[in-house]
Amino acid sequence: MLIVLTAAIFFTGCEKEAILIDESGQDGLKSATIKAAKLHTKFEGVCNLVSPAPINTWYDQADDSRVTGTSEWFTESAIPIDDITVELKGTSKLYVGGDSEKNDGIWEMSWHGTQTLTSQDGSSFNIVAHAVGVGTEGNVMGMTARWKYSMHFNGNPETLVYFTKGKITEAK
Repeated sequence: MLIVLTAAIFFTGCEKEAILIDESGQDGLKSATIKAAKLHTKFEGVCNLVSPAPINTWYDQADDSRVTGTSEWFTESAIPIDDITVELKGTSKLYVGGDSEKNDGIWEMSWHGTQTLTSQDGSSFNIVAHAVGVGTEGNVMGMTARWKYSMHFNGNPETLVYFTKGKITEAK
């Protein structure tokens, strides 16, 4: 029984059903859910503007090449919460190691966040956005990732940059 319990604890990441023999002296079978192991890799980086609207294009440089490349951002809604904060939602595509024409993979993302003014005239603001992506092509196919994008723009062009952190999840 100890071996069965040890195996069940070891395989806590799989999503297949397994049959375990009940060693308590009965002849019945017990079933248990075993989950596939998943590998989580954290990353950090920066995201710099390449070209503004109509398609906001950015270059994501991260310490993991699987989330480094050109990204295109589309805002689907911008809803005021109060006088200084706007709720934002949209989609994005990140082209790993390249652009929409030549790349090593594609992340398709959905995101939401807030933009909060930090000055009366709107010349400075903070943006925090959370994104979830699915690898749909190339070397990220089938993986998932989560990003947190943070910007503290103070009116100075050098501060028009997002700092990113997140994690990539892949089945092992």
